[in-house]
Amino acid sequence: MRPNREVKGLSRKFGIRVRRMKIIQNGVYQVVTTKGKVYCLKRMSYPPTRLRWIDKTLGRLRRHGFPRIVWRNPREYSGKHLFVKWFHHSPPFVLHPWLKGSWPSPKSRSQMKACGTLLARFHRTGKRITIPKAGINNMSGKWYTYLQNEQKVLQKAFRKAKRNGFRSPLDRLLQAHGKEILQMGKASLRSLRNSDYRSICRKTKATLCHGDCGPTNIIRSANGMYLIDFETLRLDLRAYDLYRIIFNSCIDHGWNFSIVKSILDGYQKVFKLTTSDYQMLKIWLRFPRGICKLIVHYDQKSPKEKLQIERDFPRFLADERKRKAMFKQLDAYAKKRIG
Repeated sequence: MRPNREVKGLSRKFGIRVRRMKIIQNGVYQVVTTKGKVYCLKRMSYPPTRLRWIDKTLGRLRRHGFPRIVWRNPREYSGKHLFVKWFHHSPPFVLHPWLKGSWPSPKSRSQMKACGTLLARFHRTGKRITIPKAGINNMSGKWYTYLQNEQKVLQKAFRKAKRNGFRSPLDRLLQAHGKEILQMGKASLRSLRNSDYRSICRKTKATLCHGDCGPTNIIRSANGMYLIDFETLRLDLRAYDLYRIIFNSCIDHGWNFSIVKSILDGYQKVFKLTTSDYQMLKIWLRFPRGICKLIVHYDQKSPKEKLQIERDFPRFLADERKRKAMFKQLDAYAKKRIG
């Protein structure tokens, strides 16, 4: 596809001339220069301080021995600018090399094991660097409030459905399943409240986390596996990254425990997990965040979008139930590993 006016303008500001482009998704383009080099041009709608924090942190990771990240190289001409804007009030775009490769497959135990090892090495190197303070994204200690707010979203939706006499299709779905969903949230919050989460956050240095690790944010290349997409880079407990990689790997594969086991086995080649790690992993997996995000803005959606939410609801609920059923296997695995 020939580059549009915006992509041409943004690319020139980065110092490259684009011959053709491909739309990957909204705000993400693969661009090929007149010299044949391939880049990813991506919108990242964050304040400059946050973008600089991400950039400085990734730079320090590279310098301390973790090169397996796809990000700009400031030593190259195309990496001279961290971000550019089309107009003054437009969102910022970043540019980084396009890494040729494929996503790891959750069906492959060896690839999932390698993903777990890659994440653990990322965490290990993150422990060695000094994290910049300006623009930092730190979620450590904030999850009880966050999940409480999501539980309130679910409670509000259920109360509204009841007040409306369960008239809409979503209302009727909540009538049938709302109490079960609310109970899932309550169980997660109760476990979090009774855990040593706050104590861990006070006593333990937070880990640098990718924030949304999973098959679609890892590339298998000829030179090994690399992490991509760092919008969600943050400080948190390492168990949160394990939760995300397990969630993203299992959600479309029936919550097959062999996937979970492979990821955890790979991770523990580098880092041994603790009782608290497994405890927090279960808390995040138990909370019905998928359904919460599915229905949160239902009233503002178009009729077509509402219909899709109603169709997706049973699948999301089935997924929540499958996760719950997997916990016995996770408990047995943890008991065996911890001894």
